[in-house]
Amino acid sequence: MATPVQAGAFRFPPASDLPVQEGMADPFVGPDGTRLTSRGQWSKQREYLKAMLAHYLYGSTPARPRQFGLKRAWSMPAFDGAASQERYAIILERNGKRATFHFECIRPAARARMPVIVKNCSTFFAPGKGAAASDTVAARHAVQRGYLLCKFQRNEVALDRANNREGGVFPLYPEHDWGTIAAWAWAHGVVIDALDRLELADMSRIVVTGHSRGGKAALCAGIYDERVAITAPNSSGTGGTGSLRYFEKGQRPQRLILHKRQFPHWWVGRHFEFDGKEDRLPFDAHTAKALVAPRALLNAHARQDYWANPYGTELTARAADVVFEWLGAKGKQGLHWRDGGHAQGEEDWLALLDFADQQFFGKKPARSFSTLAYPDAAVPVRWTAP
Repeated sequence: MATPVQAGAFRFPPASDLPVQEGMADPFVGPDGTRLTSRGQWSKQREYLKAMLAHYLYGSTPARPRQFGLKRAWSMPAFDGAASQERYAIILERNGKRATFHFECIRPAARARMPVIVKNCSTFFAPGKGAAASDTVAARHAVQRGYLLCKFQRNEVALDRANNREGGVFPLYPEHDWGTIAAWAWAHGVVIDALDRLELADMSRIVVTGHSRGGKAALCAGIYDERVAITAPNSSGTGGTGSLRYFEKGQRPQRLILHKRQFPHWWVGRHFEFDGKEDRLPFDAHTAKALVAPRALLNAHARQDYWANPYGTELTARAADVVFEWLGAKGKQGLHWRDGGHAQGEEDWLALLDFADQQFFGKKPARSFSTLAYPDAAVPVRWTAP
């Protein structure tokens, strides 16, 4: 038997020494193996579960920098003068190293603090086709509703490739073993700090989002940054809002072995000890979702986006709802389904804006955020709330 690893106040065994989980792991079991008995114990339990995810999935993440450089690269009118589009550079320096990454925002022309949506992405706003054009359309909708939509260039934060530790922010923090997903998530917080410094962000109305691998990062950001009011991963799949263990029959499952082969840089190395031992994972996507509660969580997903595991996404959402309701946050977790494939398109953005309007301003949405795509599927849980 291998020696458990001490991670902060907790000790975590290697994958081979963990018990097989019959169904989804119980989020109410504490570090000593006993179950919670009251809501008053959730705060400490949440710290334990956050440490668990850091140890087995994300890696150790540094605190956000107290100081950083912030420079505006350019500014120009957008949407016939109804908005302003701006690009900024964030300059980080530590231990004699420097890293720079950029973000763009499109906001209403009148300068004021406003609700903010921050997306991690590999493109900026642009006309034409693809995510850049779709997000530009989304920005027009956002501006019309009084929101600022911001995108930062995640590949400047950390390259999306194996053996990427020599670039981006990694050389500034060599004592941390965080993976690329965690680095992108961490950058959300730095951008939020920048928008606060610019006096553009209503700090009580912050949304983080991302699509696919960016959705994995958005979920991580929402877990660890308490300032995030709405966490909105879009079709994020395995390691995001999709289950690591439960997949729809007849569909190709996105299992851990595929990440190990193609995306080993996404996660801390310990995560891959569960390759072939997924039934020993002491968490699943429902754990991550529960850690957002009682703040709000929206998952937009396409029904035919099978690679991103819509089936496992819904099962884990239904399991996490037990925690949301136990914490008095019923209705704070939403699902939005549409027909189609893997994208964050206009319908997904409109759903996000509707959900934000509901959560921030009490506006009744024109759509449902509780419709199930798999209403007859049994949720594999053997536990209830304390």
